[in-house]
Amino acid sequence: MKRLRWVLLAVIAVLVAFTLLWFRSSAVRWRGQIVARKLAGRVDDATWVELFRLMRPGAGYDLTKVITDDQSVTATLGNPFWYPEDRQRGAEIFRQRCSICHGMDAKGAEARGPSLVVAADFRDGASDWAIFKNVRDGIPRAGMPPSGLKERETWQVIAFVRQLQTEAERGGTGEEATESPRRKVNVSSADIVAAQNNEREWLTYSRTLNGWRFSPSSQINTSNVSRLRLLWVKQYETDEPKVETTPLVVDGVMYLTEPPASVLALDSRTGALLWRYTRDVPGKLPLCCGRVNRGVAIFGGSVFFATLDARLVALSASDGKPRWETQLANPADGYSITVAPLAVGENIVVGVAGGEYGIRGFLSAVEPATGKEKWRFWTVPGPGQPGHETWAGDSWRTGGAPTWTTGSYDPSLDLLYWGVGNPSPPFSGDDREGDNLYSNSVIALKGATGELAWHFQFTPHDERDWDSNQTPILTELVIKGSRRQVLCWANRNGFYYVLDRTTGDFLTGVPFVKQSWAQGLDGRGRPIEASGGRPTPAGAVITPGGAGGTNWQPPAFHPGLGRFFVHASESVGIISKLLPGRVRRAKGEVVMASGEVIRQYEPYVRALDAATGRREWEYRSPRSKGLSGTSGLLVTGGDLVFGGSDGTFFALDARSGRELWKIALGGGSWAPPITFELDGTQVIAVSAGRSIFLFGL
Repeated sequence: MKRLRWVLLAVIAVLVAFTLLWFRSSAVRWRGQIVARKLAGRVDDATWVELFRLMRPGAGYDLTKVITDDQSVTATLGNPFWYPEDRQRGAEIFRQRCSICHGMDAKGAEARGPSLVVAADFRDGASDWAIFKNVRDGIPRAGMPPSGLKERETWQVIAFVRQLQTEAERGGTGEEATESPRRKVNVSSADIVAAQNNEREWLTYSRTLNGWRFSPSSQINTSNVSRLRLLWVKQYETDEPKVETTPLVVDGVMYLTEPPASVLALDSRTGALLWRYTRDVPGKLPLCCGRVNRGVAIFGGSVFFATLDARLVALSASDGKPRWETQLANPADGYSITVAPLAVGENIVVGVAGGEYGIRGFLSAVEPATGKEKWRFWTVPGPGQPGHETWAGDSWRTGGAPTWTTGSYDPSLDLLYWGVGNPSPPFSGDDREGDNLYSNSVIALKGATGELAWHFQFTPHDERDWDSNQTPILTELVIKGSRRQVLCWANRNGFYYVLDRTTGDFLTGVPFVKQSWAQGLDGRGRPIEASGGRPTPAGAVITPGGAGGTNWQPPAFHPGLGRFFVHASESVGIISKLLPGRVRRAKGEVVMASGEVIRQYEPYVRALDAATGRREWEYRSPRSKGLSGTSGLLVTGGDLVFGGSDGTFFALDARSGRELWKIALGGGSWAPPITFELDGTQVIAVSAGRSIFLFGL
């Protein structure tokens, strides 16, 4: 008996260990949670047999909202077979098997069966799940027998009926009526705050509000990434040379921007276009760096898109139809918008571009339902505002300081952290003496009101075009023996910073690329400038050059390793400026005051210890003649860093920096990659050239 007891204990231990390992995968974790709910009597609209059929791997059903939103199977289950070929097959089956009672057009047959084109008339349930069970099992009291159809055939018939209902609602047929029926989108503030635990979707610009671009998904990992294969590719309908968008993924639909002014909704499984919104772009706009856009925000049932002519547009996430638009600034004054908006609490936050055109920068928050502006923070303070004294004379009126890269947000502090760009003009500060706040800074604003909590200026009185338009990373680190809530930032000026994110206090600052312009940073984090570190009329050699130690492409953070990953560049430039009094300023016209000749530019992916800035490893990014660009980065729980460089997409070991996989995509790499799950399986998406690619195992 004693031996049997030990054997039983060993078996139980093995089963427990196996279960713990099994539940590490999100693909099975949600299934276990649904089983637990069924045992507790909280799932009463599906039998055990039905549940196991719906949850079987590869079935294509998404029941996760049973857990995340506490919904019933009836409320959450949608038809997984609603593609055009499914609807076509459904029409064939319907006419062969169902038309004798319901008519060839499904409008009913006299004395036999009712019309099916009005869902509201369905007395036995109008949801997809209710209709499926009625077709499968029949409705005895109505004289309707079981169909005898296979599972997929039943769904295909339902897809065809839904198409007829959609056409009836729209008053006829046509191109729009043939589109696939869409599920209702409703992304809440709580969904976005909890996105860290949602491996299925990518709900906001950096996946999470803390800016990490980290997914705990580990199905693709260091042992199998070499087997990645292309699942589909979708070509954009644009002639623009750069695509910089970060797609968002909600309930199997991918939302992204296509330059210069389109928003697309794609089926994540196939890349098929679900809808497209395109806006006319005026011919002459003040654009320094191409007709680009970095993505959308999603909140409630709306997609929010900022335009090159400085408008914010709200679209229906279901069909792309416009709901409202708000003019935030006048392009004639030098303004444009290229940033991906950010949903923060009950606000949609958006910044502006135009630092080279003498704008007065700002950050705005608008009300999602109406587009009404709720607050505006001027990044160049006017008379009577703190920091106005850092601008000589009237230079504040055209001071620049744009906000064209998406920030991060700490909901526990209600603090929004946003990077601010260069002062105007970029290369000559003779006519704007002073530190020029809040240019080249990070600002921490109250998310609800836009009130300034603190700021930190990385490069006072910048004359090298080192704008601080990077996405901050928010985390907790042990700094000099104390655990601190911090903000981590690899800045274009070549220094890596760690700040206390509650107060803005400087904690750490070290170079992460070669630099010659500063002897170091003082105890407050202010640079101690070296001689020869500013432009001259004859030209000065400065390291890093105007390209900076990094640009806008977002970094990534791995919490398990405590590492900060950045696409860095070793660069040298010859920077010159016009003599005092020679700079011409005119509203809406570019004000450059000279410029730069790049002598050297070499891209690297670098892994830094997040607490100290110490370099752990580096990877020389691929270079291809004729192509261009480096991407932002993605890091995963599979200990992989994904990135792109000059048309090559690659995966690195996050621990060692070793290249594990790469593929040539044939086009410039500017956009950051993302990861999410399809039917419980991890996939990777990235744009390059004029296409978007999806990879999986």
